[in-house]
Amino acid sequence: MTLRDRGTMKWTSIFLPEHIASIRKLKSEIDHAYERKPSIDPEQWSDFESKIQYAYRTGQDCEIRYWRNWTTEMVCGVIETVDIPFKEIVWVAVEDV
Repeated sequence: MTLRDRGTMKWTSIFLPEHIASIRKLKSEIDHAYERKPSIDPEQWSDFESKIQYAYRTGQDCEIRYWRNWTTEMVCGVIETVDIPFKEIVWVAVEDV
């Protein structure tokens, strides 16, 4: 004897159109909340490095945007030290000055 299951058809009558619309809206908000990690080619890396070195040498305030935890974050301040081999930057935030 085979079981004739209707799959999700048996549950569709429970959902109201408002429920379906709110679920779709929530799903799209969640999908847009997470960003994809940007791919950076070597030419862009060298451009970033030269701009960072210039800001470090001149002591200018700079704004750095970086990708972390599925979102883009931003830091404003003065670059204190640059470690090129490890690609690390130590900065002093504008709020701390």
